[in-house]
Amino acid sequence: MLNILIHETDLFFQAGLQHFFEDFFKHNFHRSITFHLGLTNESASQADIIVLSLCQGETLTCFPELLARQKGIVIGLVDDEQRFSALSSCYQDIVFIPRRASLDRISGLLFIAWYATQLPGYTWNKKTCFDCQHKGLSRQQMRIMVNFYQGLSVVQTANALKMSKKTVFTHKYMMMQKFNLRSDYELIVLLRRLMAKNSRPNLLRDYLENNYAEHIQCA
Repeated sequence: MLNILIHETDLFFQAGLQHFFEDFFKHNFHRSITFHLGLTNESASQADIIVLSLCQGETLTCFPELLARQKGIVIGLVDDEQRFSALSSCYQDIVFIPRRASLDRISGLLFIAWYATQLPGYTWNKKTCFDCQHKGLSRQQMRIMVNFYQGLSVVQTANALKMSKKTVFTHKYMMMQKFNLRSDYELIVLLRRLMAKNSRPNLLRDYLENNYAEHIQCA
């Protein structure tokens, strides 16, 4: 019995992935599958295959749950295979596949990756966080990005933080460059993913929650 962990927010795409994996492993390896849909340390430690749906820029961030991995392969689904890059240690052995790739291409990549793990003498090298180069946010960037996350514009953010519009725009530009983002939509999607991460501490989420608590106390 194979354990496959799928971390995907699109329920229709998730259902399609489950059907694909069931058919693939039944016909190629005669294996049945158990699916897990929540990314936790426990589910990651038990998974033979982990599938992560990654937004633009997310491959440059840390996935703390992957530290619990004990075996198998990780598949990263990306929107644009021409734009993503990966620095974090937990991505060093990941198999990146475009979301729009054909089933034939996905099957070929998966077959090669999985077959390699079944060869005699195969050993999985556990990655560490030593010298990991994942990207994060400075305190000033967090102050500004929290406002964008809440829906404020550059002008509204500048007024709220008593900064110049040029300063806010410069920090936004640096954020976009750091994570190779091209639109406000990509920025907001990444911020939502960063807010939802299970890392402790999650500095961006902690900053938002602390500011909210201070606002309530002042009110």
